[in-house]
Amino acid sequence: MKPVERGFSTPPEVIRYFSDKGLQPAFSWLDVWGQEHAYAFTVAKAVDAELLGLFKSSIQKAIESGQGFETWRQGLLPELQKLGWLGPRRVDDPTGKWDSKLVDFSRPRRLETIFWSNVRSARAAGQWERIQRTKKGLPYLLYVRTSSAEPRPQHLVWAGFILPVDHAFWSTHFPPNGWHCKCAVRQITRYEYEQLKGKEGYSLDPPTIETTPFVNRRTGEVMHVPVGIDPGWGTNPGLSRARTLVDNVAKQLDAAGETAARARIAELIDSPAPQILLGLEGERIDLPIAVAGRLAEQWKAKSTLVTVSNETMRRKIAKHAAVDAAAFGLAQEIIDDGVVVDEGKLPNRRTILSEKDGAWWKLVLSRSANGFMRIATLFRTNAAEAERVIKKHGE
Repeated sequence: MKPVERGFSTPPEVIRYFSDKGLQPAFSWLDVWGQEHAYAFTVAKAVDAELLGLFKSSIQKAIESGQGFETWRQGLLPELQKLGWLGPRRVDDPTGKWDSKLVDFSRPRRLETIFWSNVRSARAAGQWERIQRTKKGLPYLLYVRTSSAEPRPQHLVWAGFILPVDHAFWSTHFPPNGWHCKCAVRQITRYEYEQLKGKEGYSLDPPTIETTPFVNRRTGEVMHVPVGIDPGWGTNPGLSRARTLVDNVAKQLDAAGETAARARIAELIDSPAPQILLGLEGERIDLPIAVAGRLAEQWKAKSTLVTVSNETMRRKIAKHAAVDAAAFGLAQEIIDDGVVVDEGKLPNRRTILSEKDGAWWKLVLSRSANGFMRIATLFRTNAAEAERVIKKHGE
């Protein structure tokens, strides 16, 4: 008889968030800031690459297997000893800005901070991806009181706030909101929202967000951080990951070559990033969506990259019933296989018509004044209209 399996497996989006991080040695926690943590794994004073790699691989294993802190710590200590990092050891600042420090990576309090800050951030990023997938049926988030024995007064103030999933408040106040913060959110239905509305202890009005200046002692930069949130923690890990992914892909594409660029764009489209960034109302994000070498050459464009803004995607999804976020993933195939026509409406626009799985699609590309290509619109059309446009305007 097969034994009964107990417990829960770690959601793949939690594992993906952490495993995708690269190593970033740093002498101070101030060296890697805010949204950088979405793609950079760092441990303060772990400037040795082998040591930093040990921390990352061991925490990744803990996340994948659901290990708790004490199990992880007991497994890590012998490995620290093998590397010569068990007990106090002096570490030099590679930048030369600060004096060397005596560091003990085996101290329970230090290890607890390293473990839980990474595990809770990974869980938060995974939760944000799931929230975005289910927000149609669960459109609100409730800030839940911390489970800490010594709660922070400001965090208690936020407990009971109920706001839409895509409210700007969650871009800075999605927990954890500091070192050792145990606050949480719960996703709720519209029905539960109506039930809680007006009850004592709950608020539907967004709180006033006040900020306070914070000087990064490593760089001298003055930043304004939300009151009640530890410096460096005023981000949403899942949202930061989506933004950083888009930024990194866009920067790498032109230098990568077309084959590599296509692969990276495909990975981006298959990730939760497009769906997450769709929810950023009031903030424009341009997503790399395709490459178009032929048109770039004809138009003398500055790049072969084709982008689409989250604003355009939102408008077209709202306007056309057959268009969703996945439809924009067809852009590369439409550009590759479609018929390009100049409808003559604007000099810097080209229409591309293509049949995919029995349906005709119309994609319009525009060339901006500074020479970059963007998707202006995408929607389903019918065969008769597609043939008419091709016959009238095709070469």
